[in-house]
Amino acid sequence: MNMDYLPNKKRIHSNSPLLPPFIPDEIIAEILCVLPVKTILQLKCVSKTWKTLISDPAFVQKHFNYSSLNPYLLFTPRKLRYPTSIVKFLPVLRFLETDLSNIVSNDSFRGGKDNCQVIGTCNGLICLFFHYRYRKYWFRLWNPATRILSKKLGIFEDHHTIYDSCKFTLGSDISTGTYKVVALSKVAVREENPISMKNQFGVLSLGDNCWRNFQFCSSIPVCLIYGNAENINNGLHLNGTVNWLALPKYIQPFYQYDCKSIANAQQFVIVSLDLSTETCTQFLLPPGFDEVPLFQPTLNILTGCLCFLHDLKGSEFVIWHMKEFGVQKTWTMLFKITHNDIQMDDYLSQFSTYSVPLYLSKNGDTCILANYDDNQVFIYNQREKRVRRTRIANKLGWFSPTEYVESLVSIC
Repeated sequence: MNMDYLPNKKRIHSNSPLLPPFIPDEIIAEILCVLPVKTILQLKCVSKTWKTLISDPAFVQKHFNYSSLNPYLLFTPRKLRYPTSIVKFLPVLRFLETDLSNIVSNDSFRGGKDNCQVIGTCNGLICLFFHYRYRKYWFRLWNPATRILSKKLGIFEDHHTIYDSCKFTLGSDISTGTYKVVALSKVAVREENPISMKNQFGVLSLGDNCWRNFQFCSSIPVCLIYGNAENINNGLHLNGTVNWLALPKYIQPFYQYDCKSIANAQQFVIVSLDLSTETCTQFLLPPGFDEVPLFQPTLNILTGCLCFLHDLKGSEFVIWHMKEFGVQKTWTMLFKITHNDIQMDDYLSQFSTYSVPLYLSKNGDTCILANYDDNQVFIYNQREKRVRRTRIANKLGWFSPTEYVESLVSIC
């Protein structure tokens, strides 16, 4: 065979340029939205395309949905007389494993000389309430993940001690996407004898930064339960509403819960303020709630549902949740914790005194409860009927029953 007639083989040049792999924008968005906010902000400088993608409201919402799967618990100083010089966060998963006596977190807010208090969290934003010499007040929105703080909002002056007499709550008007601060107080009305107590509302829209005048909610003459614990019943934001536990025509001595002054359990109601229409409605508690509790009951939000907690004859601790908001028949019992379940009588009394659930696992087995009275944490496993108790140190307490979720949401 003549080798000269064999075809020449094509040579592969090792230095030939390789085309970069093409990754669709949809795949890039899926990858980016599972990253921490700090990492995503750093990736903004990769290209204009990435910067545009990360700033897109649809991506911000998608990232928030993923972040909601890994919520945080928020800690502030326990006493209101202390300025909120430090706000700390701890992922729930770490909360179940770590030693809580020394919480370490890089996220913090320095309140400065002005007294400051956390009053609400919504969509990854935290609302801070400032007061100066008990006369001048204002608010600021803060995104701990992006480390952006708004200017002073809703500045007003008052000669009365609004700080002590009002309860403030942050919420969102879902019809417009506007954030609102609701101020609520109890006032004495001399329309009849004896003097009746009614609610007085004020709404600050952070869109136009204006307060609307306080108005009586005359259709629902209820007296809200404030309680002794600092963060109980401040108002819970859920699906564009703010909700409180209340007792119609009930005057509480020194703002304290007194079970002997309540005729029956049917007196309790939930007052709900719609932030879009700024109107109030009320609905009833679970039909199984038929005895006045010895300790003050509370409301909370778990797994996106409104929850109600109460003790039963001082020997059982019951948690209900409303699967469909505002629909009475959807109340379902989640837990009933008894002496036999926890095998220690003193645990149950500590459960019942200002205990608030902070977290419920997806499978419904594990519940984290905080006790505001002595700053304890109870981790209850329903399947194993087991309770683990721990304590928070450094004079820190839980700001609110609601969870904090890291987000890219703008404060504007």
